[in-house]
Amino acid sequence: MIIIAGLGAAVFFVGSLIVVVTAFGNKQYAYGVLSLLFFPISIAYCLQHRKEGAYASKYLISGALLVVVTFGLANLFYQF
Repeated sequence: MIIIAGLGAAVFFVGSLIVVVTAFGNKQYAYGVLSLLFFPISIAYCLQHRKEGAYASKYLISGALLVVVTFGLANLFYQF
């Protein structure tokens, strides 16, 4: 379970780095800096700029879902 959660976190991190590069490329420097310092801001960027952040949102959403589902399953299994 830990390995799957780590893979999800890594995929989320890669998506956040893609958002940083995309934001700087579109001259939205505030989003670039904030996404670099605080990774969940990159989700807000993808929601506000759907066209520009479409590629990065695939990584962000899949990574976040993988982490959440893994922790949910781990919590369910370790209760028994």
